[in-house]
Amino acid sequence: GYRFFVECIRTNNGLCQQNGRRKTLRCAVQSHPPATIFRWLKNGIVVSGNGADITIGTEMIGQSIQCSANNGLFSDGEMPTSQAVQIDPYTAARLVQDNFQAMQNVAPFQSGSRIDMNQQINLGCQVEGNPRPVVFWKLKKSSGQVVDAACPQGFEGQYQEAPLEQRTNIRLNAICSLRIANYTFSGQYWCAACSFVSQGAPECSPSLDSPGTTYLNVQVQGPPTQSDTLPSVQKLPSSDSAVVVVHYCAEPLPKLPRDIVFSVDQNELQIGQTWQNFRFESTTQNNTVPNCHLAKLLISPISDTDTNRQVVLKVQNTYGSKHITVPLGALFGGQSTTMSSFPSWFMALLMMIIFGVSLSLLIMFCIKKSLFCFGKVKPTVNSYDDKKKKTNMRETYREDGPRSLYQASGQPVEVIRNESRTDSAYRLYLSKEAVV
Repeated sequence: GYRFFVECIRTNNGLCQQNGRRKTLRCAVQSHPPATIFRWLKNGIVVSGNGADITIGTEMIGQSIQCSANNGLFSDGEMPTSQAVQIDPYTAARLVQDNFQAMQNVAPFQSGSRIDMNQQINLGCQVEGNPRPVVFWKLKKSSGQVVDAACPQGFEGQYQEAPLEQRTNIRLNAICSLRIANYTFSGQYWCAACSFVSQGAPECSPSLDSPGTTYLNVQVQGPPTQSDTLPSVQKLPSSDSAVVVVHYCAEPLPKLPRDIVFSVDQNELQIGQTWQNFRFESTTQNNTVPNCHLAKLLISPISDTDTNRQVVLKVQNTYGSKHITVPLGALFGGQSTTMSSFPSWFMALLMMIIFGVSLSLLIMFCIKKSLFCFGKVKPTVNSYDDKKKKTNMRETYREDGPRSLYQASGQPVEVIRNESRTDSAYRLYLSKEAVV
């Protein structure tokens, strides 16, 4: 059936104190017209009739409670009644003990909370409360990020019930089995005992956000590995240089300068060394990932042949070694490194100049070929020419220079002039008699 919990702070004799937090129950009714009469029943007997709400405390622990309501459509003996709710004592979940301190003093842990990769450990916490508590296992990384530990959580966790003299509470042994797979397992581990008594977030002790007074510190050590973060390239502004960043993880740290080198076409570079346009700049710690670091390779200036270079980061420590291939061709996007090294503003200006020159050439071509809106202008006909056509006036014929009016035979010259192809032809005759 239904259960409702009232806080119970027990005294030394196991009884609940009367100063615990009191709870309010409400009788929810759906009716039309609305209900106006309410009654509350304890173990089937009416105890109150003063409204839809009732406040209870530890005095109701172990009792069952019901509510009934009426909107005037039922007789007193036929009022609808809710299901019974059992009132139980609520004891907030708490952490009784853990095995963190004992674990750090025995194998496989070494001094300084160090543990080798691929080891198996079992974290244990004993919790107590009522209702049945649940346990969440948390991990706080060196960056401050809090995540779930890599083991079953909450209701899916591994539990063993422990005997308890006071039957009012439930005591459980919770277990978290961890296999230290990589460096991401480094950090602070703790367990949180939680109670679910209502909707929303559970009540937990210690908090889900930060460890309490006890926690297990884990510092993973092993051979170098490649980080989950892939290599990247950073273009330097206003220059033709770039920095290649390679992420790796190792604990203990490689000994400088021999244990970490960049190999460029089988030419090994230690920190500070240069080969052609490649320089091994530095190594720094990655503050967001435990035991991980950054190696930076400077390329200055960038050339088109750099994408074909075989670049490898070689890292080693006392546990082993790791070679991390750096694909320069993929990092530079398969484009010409010389072109890609130009600033973006310069590329934009160059594109604008090319567009302007192309537009100018296109306009000149259209003007020359009389294309589109650049066709020949239709000649304007003079109004005087129109009047002349209507009156059939004749133009006086003139020549640029003197011309003989007689042929060699002495006959007058006949001159025929056509004004245009569209005008009707007319003739002008000159003879000896016409000359004055």
